[in-house]
Amino acid sequence: MIAHCFWDQASAKLLSTMRVLRMFRSKGASVFGPLETQIMDVVWAAREPVSVSDVHAALRKKKHNLAYSTVKAVLTNLSSKGYLRKRSEGRSNSFAAAESKEEFKQRVVKEVLDSLLRDYRDPLLVHLIDDLAVDKESLARLEVLLAKKRAELSA
Repeated sequence: MIAHCFWDQASAKLLSTMRVLRMFRSKGASVFGPLETQIMDVVWAAREPVSVSDVHAALRKKKHNLAYSTVKAVLTNLSSKGYLRKRSEGRSNSFAAAESKEEFKQRVVKEVLDSLLRDYRDPLLVHLIDDLAVDKESLARLEVLLAKKRAELSA
């Protein structure tokens, strides 16, 4: 994992919006660490509340030999961060995702883009144009979209 330190106020706002957006060399950015990602994927795939044992067994099937207590600790941490809902059932707990994986991804993208547009509007737009308008055809498509938006705003 690459550690990034942000000291300016705009970057601090981005971090507070996202809690923490981690940057990984091979996998890009993620809200979760690698183990949290694996555990969230198990919870999301279940589509119903799961126990610590359920998650532990699913991870063992994927050749992840983790201690039961590690899985329990990560589930509890994800619950305290608001990503999972925890329900006590006697002496055990069940965990369910607070939102679907699709809803989570949409929210993360929206929060990041809202923050970038607010604090880094021009550099973001320049970057997007550079990435989207790579040839005459894609530039023409971008111009069509801009013309539609211009017409919407004029109406």
